[in-house]
Amino acid sequence: MNEIVHKIQEGMKQVGYNARTVSITHLPELQEEVGKLVRQGLLNKRLHETWHFYLDTNENLPEAKTIVIAAIPQPITRAQFKWQGKTYHGDISPTYLYKTDEARAGAILASTLEPAGYKIAKAHLALKTLAVRSGLAGYGRNNISYVPGMGSLCRLIAFYTDCPCEEDNWQESKVVKACENCSLCRENCPTGSIPTDRFLIQAENCLGFLNEREPDFPYWVQLQPDWHNAFIGCMRCQFVCPVDRPYLHKIVAGPSFSEDETGLILNKTPWEKLSSETKQKLDDVQEVYPLLGRNLSALIGKQRKAT
Repeated sequence: MNEIVHKIQEGMKQVGYNARTVSITHLPELQEEVGKLVRQGLLNKRLHETWHFYLDTNENLPEAKTIVIAAIPQPITRAQFKWQGKTYHGDISPTYLYKTDEARAGAILASTLEPAGYKIAKAHLALKTLAVRSGLAGYGRNNISYVPGMGSLCRLIAFYTDCPCEEDNWQESKVVKACENCSLCRENCPTGSIPTDRFLIQAENCLGFLNEREPDFPYWVQLQPDWHNAFIGCMRCQFVCPVDRPYLHKIVAGPSFSEDETGLILNKTPWEKLSSETKQKLDDVQEVYPLLGRNLSALIGKQRKAT
């Protein structure tokens, strides 16, 4: 293994991360995988517009020669909300709490590459596709990427670097073997987003997408309060997945919100009117803050019904 690649791998492993490298020459193939789905009508146009960065180029580092893709373990974070004398819980999907870990991954790369005279820049790409094509991960039936030793409870991040690619891991996509004779995710998907007639899920109907993008729940979601299972995101398919089972107990205590703070969220109080303390608790989900009042109301309603 190339010495620099070895140092990157070792630096990542020391903090529990994992990484692979692929040549920049595969960037057009990576972009084409998404572009083809759009042209075939398999990727909803609205989804493509929302995630247009999937087709990003290396304009911020034109001389890039290598793409580094890293996987970061991200356990479930469970927040607490005091409301009307009771305590309610809200899970935050692993994909939302990432700033500290992403900064650490960038620092590991910088400490290895910059002393050798190389530059790095963050890459905005189809990360799941990149992870699978690099051999870092495999696709699950639910289209989530699964990394050995992490399951799907992980965060992916990619970087460009002008360091020559001495280890090109580009390969054909692979499906996780455990998914071959398992359909638990499909059977437990609340919105039926995992079809039987194609591998690509209907992401535009995924509850995780709907509760982080839509101004209001579609009527057919409003009629199903029992579907809601997280403060932000949806993890129903992960909760029942045998591959994820060893990692589901690793729940991190998230922020705790007082009665007043919970009321502010439920009433959709503008961000600028929140206290600095409340803003700090919500910092990682600030981008979707306007939707959190709606999500929390549905979650509290479900938990009330269960008691």
